[in-house]
Amino acid sequence: MDLSRVYGALFGAAAADSVGASFEGMTADESRIPEMRGGGQFSIAPGEVTDDTLMMLALLETYAEAGYFSRPLFLSKMIQTIRARPKTFGNTTRTLASLVEQGCYPKSAAEVVHMIFGSRTNGSVMRTLPVGLAASSKDEALSLSREVSSFSHMDEEAGDACSAVSLAVYSLLHGKSKEDVLKAVPKKYLEGELYPSVDALESTRCAFCIFRDSESYVDAVAKACRLGGDSDTIGAIAGGMCGALYGIDAIPKSWCEMLEVRDRITDAVEKIMV
Repeated sequence: MDLSRVYGALFGAAAADSVGASFEGMTADESRIPEMRGGGQFSIAPGEVTDDTLMMLALLETYAEAGYFSRPLFLSKMIQTIRARPKTFGNTTRTLASLVEQGCYPKSAAEVVHMIFGSRTNGSVMRTLPVGLAASSKDEALSLSREVSSFSHMDEEAGDACSAVSLAVYSLLHGKSKEDVLKAVPKKYLEGELYPSVDALESTRCAFCIFRDSESYVDAVAKACRLGGDSDTIGAIAGGMCGALYGIDAIPKSWCEMLEVRDRITDAVEKIMV
């Protein structure tokens, strides 16, 4: 596995999340220039990340510490993360964490959240990248991504989206070209109008179309920012895939240096890649 692509995927997702957060909730605007400037509806600092990257890191660090996917460890990390930084999390993940923290059995908590809110949102898609990194095969990337998604998002569309993204990341990290990866992407993510919402299908479609149509990593981030809507999540998904394609050198060095989580990413990769 190409280490440049591994770092590219992780830093690419985190940087796009941080840049995209400045435009989250806004309408589309083709004049936007992607900059790591902070602000936005959550008033983040330059280089600060949102729940997209924090949940991705919770999953990545679970693999780094346990050597495999440990549901109890991941849920513990998820709860700790939300306690420390609750401001950017959505209802689905926040409510699930609260129920588990109060002693509710995790599967039952996920069922309750699905019944109350529905779970066809992108909260599990945003964090799925580490599955593609840690999986030992395409089949494992497909199956484990659905399992990990179901721990908080039981909706089938959320599972489908996680599966598609995990397979794409796995393939890119193992040297596949953009063309090869796109051949395996279900058509529902490559056809239709782009609506940058929190819906799992719609946001994943935006991310895959950006990945398909962009000419560089920075171009992909710019496209996500110009869409507005859930620009941080769409940027994180598309940025992770483009980072896995182009490698760490394609990401502006200043963005990587500004990221508040840069050391956490590096430490986790070093443990996983040993």
